[in-house]
Parts: sequence; structure tokens; C-alpha cells
Amino acid sequence: MKKTLVLTVITLFIGTINVFPQIQKREVISLSDSIGTEIDRVERNLYHLFPDITGFQSAQIVRLQDSKYRLNYSYRDTAGLYHKSISISADALALTKLHIRLTDEYRSMQRSKPLDEKLELEMLYRLALKYASQARYDVSSKLLSDLISDYPRSNQALNAKEFHVNTERLWKTRKALFWKGSLLDQSGRTDVLIFSGYYGVWLGIATPIFFEADSPQAYAAGLLLGAPLSLLVSHSATKESNISDGRATMISLGGHLGTWQGIGWAAVSDLDGNVVVGIGELGGLAGIAAATILTNKVDFSTGHAGLTSSGLQWGAWFGLVFANLFNHDDDNVLRDMLIGSDLFILGTGIATKDVKMSKARVRLINLAGVIGTVLGFGIDLLVEVDDASTAFAIAGLGSVAGLATGTQMTKNFDKGKELSLFNTSQSRLGYSFRHGKNIWSISPKVAFQHHPYNKNRLVPSIGLQLNF
Repeated sequence: MKKTLVLTVITLFIGTINVFPQIQKREVISLSDSIGTEIDRVERNLYHLFPDITGFQSAQIVRLQDSKYRLNYSYRDTAGLYHKSISISADALALTKLHIRLTDEYRSMQRSKPLDEKLELEMLYRLALKYASQARYDVSSKLLSDLISDYPRSNQALNAKEFHVNTERLWKTRKALFWKGSLLDQSGRTDVLIFSGYYGVWLGIATPIFFEADSPQAYAAGLLLGAPLSLLVSHSATKESNISDGRATMISLGGHLGTWQGIGWAAVSDLDGNVVVGIGELGGLAGIAAATILTNKVDFSTGHAGLTSSGLQWGAWFGLVFANLFNHDDDNVLRDMLIGSDLFILGTGIATKDVKMSKARVRLINLAGVIGTVLGFGIDLLVEVDDASTAFAIAGLGSVAGLATGTQMTKNFDKGKELSLFNTSQSRLGYSFRHGKNIWSISPKVAFQHHPYNKNRLVPSIGLQLNF
């Protein structure tokens, strides 16, 4: 019964692998002729762009597809220079260009020959552009409205009518890049919402089981309310938060790991069935909370999060291989799998901190590992291996070979793609070796980071880093 439970849990945590790469065409976009293709600090301050970025240095906007764009920018803090990229919508780009156009027109008028201040018509139009250049579109919109109302037949009124509609959009939508919060990374929000929906279904089933409910209405309430309430909470919590693709992966990992560890250790302790389910439920919620707090302090790139998340499945699998190699049985098998997941997640999270990798490549590597495992079992059947430890050893070697082969075969998969990753200039000590055109290295890493609750205090951090 317990082995069936273990296999069921493992099956639930192995995701579908998407092997279709996306080819991105890149073209640097200019916001205006006056700015050019690179936005520097002076232009950023002049046009009131990117208010969310502290220590801004420079930025470029790249067109990936017809309606997909990416902002690549650099910023500096006490630790050094960093580079980051974030997706922006076509609507945000169009609104930002409109803001720059209004600002340039105001600056052009400001440099020209001063107008007679008694002419209210000119003053209204100039002030409307002035407040638009300062991103005060509530005031600008009102001035344009007054101009149109008081001088409907003037030449300025014709321009004002066009600008008035757009200033209303600029004020109400707040998508343009000069509004605070416009650069929130929500590339992973959909993944979080999907995870919360499925997790809500689990909560709706697990909660009445945990409390040993006898009424069918209690289970019906769980089925009807679990997913909608979970989605509602998740939607409210993430609509104005940074939810990158990497952060979404780690939050999902927290829920899966907490549930797996809770159910597993409760089962090892021979607790009652309803208690096992309840501890799994509480463990999952604790894991989600812990992952949310961790990813608020630590930025996980897509590749780092994907590889760390893969440690859950592979750790459980290699724990099972280890248990069979040493002839462990009953609860010891489950214990080895639980410990294996913990060790692989921790080890992978530390070793791949600075790995540059897309989610698609991570999935391909995992697929290669699964195929290697299946081939290992195929060899077991082909040569009719009777000993369980030998059979699992061959399957485990197949897994290792598959993962290594997948890593090697996909070495150029991400070439030319835009991968968001923080890079720091650090000197490293360690061992490096060349394999073909690739350089592999493993090295210790010692650094000083800001204390999470006291920015004026630095604390040391030690880790192991793997580059490939």
C-alpha cells in the first residue's frame, strides 16, 4: 500500500515536457529620434522614465516579435553593476512613445521665442504640454479640456482634441513606462494561478478528510469552494506583485515539496490516514509561504528555478535507487526518497545559482533523463535481470547518462536567446575543464550580501557554483 502511495506521488510530480523552442527575432527599437536606440541616465531623468529602477545606468528596447518587446537595462548598487531584462507590451511601448512626443513638443516650444503671456490660448496649450511632460496628466487633461471648450475653432484646439483623448488613456491606464509599477514582472503569474487552482482542488478534498467529516455536504463544499477560493486569493495576492517565471516555479515547488514531505514523513511515522493527509496539507501551505518569502529576497532566474525544481523528482528517484542498492525495505525506502528530494533540491539550488538556461532546455534535459531511465529498465528486461538492486542500479545509471546526454545535446539550444539573469563580476577559484567547445567549471563561492532586515549590514555567504 505504501509503495503504491509513493509511486502515485512520484507520478503526480513529473510534469509534461515541452520540447518546442521559440525562435526570437531581435531588433533594437528607438523611442524617438531625439533619444536613439540607447536610453541613458540624462534621458531617463528628462522624460521621467522607469521610476521603479534605483541606480539606473542605461537601457535598450528590443523587438522580439511583431507585438512582443523586451526592455534590457542595467543598474548599479553598492554591490556592483547588474543587468536585467523584462518583457513589455506593445501598448506600454506605444503609450511611452506618446509621452515622449508630448514632452519633446513642450521642450521645443519652451526653447522657441517666448509668446505673449496675455494670450490665454497659447498659455493653456503650453501648460497642458508642460504638465504632460511631468507625467501630471490629470492637470494636462483638464487644461486641454478647457482649451477645447473655450477656443473650439482655434488651430490649437484641433491638436488638443487628439491629445485630450490620449491624455485620458495615459492617466487612467498607467501602462506607460514612466508610471510607478509599470515594470512589474508578471511573466509567471499565469503559472501561479494555474498551480493555485489545482492546489485548491487538493485543499477542497484534503480538508474534510483531515477533520474526518462524515457529512457528504462537507466534501461537496470542499469540491465547490476549494479551487475558486484558492484562485481568488492567488489573484488578489499577485495582481500587483513581481511574479517572474522563476519565482512562479519556486512557489509551485514549495507547495509540491511541502506536501510530499508532509505526507511522506507522516506515513513513515505510522500516523492515521486522516492525520497523514492533514500534515501533507499543512506542509504544502508552509512550503508555499516559505517559497514566497524566499523569492521575495532572492531572485531566481528561469533556469535556476527550473533546475532546482527538477531536484524534487530526481532526488526522490535516486533515493529509491539508493534504497534498492542497499536493500532497504518498508519505511526506509520512503525515508531515503524524502531525504533524496531534500538533498537534490538544496544541492541543485546552490550549484546552479548562476546557470543561464531557458525553461525549454531544462525540460529537454529532464526528458533525456527520463528516456535514459526507461532505457535502463529496458536493458533489465532484455538481459532478464532478477536482482532488484542490480536492476535499479542499471536504471539509475541510465538516468545519469540521459541527463548528461541531454545537457550536452542542448548546449547550443539557448544560443542567441534573451535570458534574464543577474550577473556579478566575481573572481572564482576552482576546477575547470574543457569538453569540446564547452568549458565546465565547479568552484567555491564566497560573497558578502546585505542583511535582509538591515541594509547597512553585510553578512557572508558561502556556496558551491557549477557552470556549464
